[in-house]
Parts: sequence; structure tokens; C-alpha cells
Amino acid sequence: AVSLKTSPELAELLRQQHSDVRPSRHLNKAHWSTVYLDGSLPDSQIYYLVDASYQQAVNLLPEEKRKLLVQL
Repeated sequence: AVSLKTSPELAELLRQQHSDVRPSRHLNKAHWSTVYLDGSLPDSQIYYLVDASYQQAVNLLPEEKRKLLVQL
């Protein structure tokens, strides 16, 4: 399983549509969902969610840190 950050609206929609997407236990449940990697969610959707979660985290970084990530 992996915990991913999304908008509260997307989190709610995913939880309604997929039984393997649940509120994360120890994180802000409005934004964070635990996705169980049991094969019921298509890989392409998991990749999309991972990318979106990463972008949300990066966007919260100070500009100086974001520039460092681009260099990697």
C-alpha cells in the first residue's frame, strides 16, 4: 500500500469508486488516501496519482528547493 496526497474532492471520489482506496490512518484524511496495490486499480491510474501527489508536495516547497529538484 502507498499513501498519496490529493485534493479533498478527488480523495472522496476515489474512495467512492474504489474499495481499495481508503483514508490514510495517520495522515490528514481529507487530503491523504492509502491506495492498496492489489491490482484492482489500473497501473496507469496509480502512476497518475503518484505524479499528482509528488507535484503537490513539490509545489509546497520554497522556490529555492524546487529549483534544486529540477537540477537532479
